[in-house]
Amino acid sequence: MNDKIKYIIAPLALLSLLLTAILSFAAPSQTRRVSVAVFPFNDIPTGSLNRDIPAILHAEFSGHAFIEVIPAEVITETLYEIGPAFMWAEQEGPEKRGGVLWTIAPKIVEKINETVTAQFSLYGNIMQVGGEWRVDAYILKEGKSGPGTAFTITGKNDEEVPSRVKEMSHHMAEWLERENVLNEAEEDIRHYMGGMLSYDAVTKKMENHVRRYGESVPLHALLLDLYLKERERNEEHIVNEGLQIIALLEETGAEDVRYLLSLSLDPFDAVAGVYERKEDWKGAITIRKNALNKFPFRPDVHENGLGRDHYFLARSLEKKGMKLEAKDNYQAAITYLEPLSAYLRPAKEGVERVKE
Repeated sequence: MNDKIKYIIAPLALLSLLLTAILSFAAPSQTRRVSVAVFPFNDIPTGSLNRDIPAILHAEFSGHAFIEVIPAEVITETLYEIGPAFMWAEQEGPEKRGGVLWTIAPKIVEKINETVTAQFSLYGNIMQVGGEWRVDAYILKEGKSGPGTAFTITGKNDEEVPSRVKEMSHHMAEWLERENVLNEAEEDIRHYMGGMLSYDAVTKKMENHVRRYGESVPLHALLLDLYLKERERNEEHIVNEGLQIIALLEETGAEDVRYLLSLSLDPFDAVAGVYERKEDWKGAITIRKNALNKFPFRPDVHENGLGRDHYFLARSLEKKGMKLEAKDNYQAAITYLEPLSAYLRPAKEGVERVKE
């Protein structure tokens, strides 16, 4: 080959490789796949295992690129392998007799997960309630104990079962994808904590996750927790994320509250803190009062947190000149706060101050 041509091709090849690397780095990451084990359902009226509903779920899940369904044969074979330990029982009656007790319970699911290593397992029961049938399905996450997240459908005749199961599968797929994105987000946080991602890089990733699932309290919580690490530069973001979580808590259950508590994160306190730094006492009072009514849900467990909320509320009320209400909240703070709390002495001083 002509040397001149070589010199032209070499830089072009290098440029091509460089562009490929840049584009692959810039391309949005695709949601990774999750493995799901679908178990036979307990058919309560017949005392046997139903495979029709799992077959429908298998077919529906196979239409989602991010779900990898573990073959039903693998689950069945593993069930029979561990069967004597979990499913063979001596049934009580006028005469004792051995027999297979067909019950897929959380313990069986957890045991089988050790063999098939499924990230999520789906099992459930079929029942007759009055003149209706009912299906209770549960998705159990790897490493968690049962029963898991529940999904329920009902109907009046057997012909409705396939369409209702398909409808349920869509809700399950949405839940699985949301959980999958949360797993990705938590892994990004671990990379940041381990020094593999910069603060700006992990924040950008978390903002992308939140854009994909704006109704996920845990995702908003992870993002708010990041913003709080750089409070001064993120004040507007802190207020927006905190208010978003507060609004979502109106429609979610205790599971989301537990996630917030696992992060030691109080969205009410985060928002009120910004208002207080800006001396927006009216906004701070509104948020603090809201917190005392709604968060946390177990005051007997989180008394010190309640005392802290009462203290900050009293301080804002005092700044607004509402001394009588401030005094009541300082006194409430003293009631809740632990003896070694840093807020106990300021609360006592606040009582004396508003008295004067």
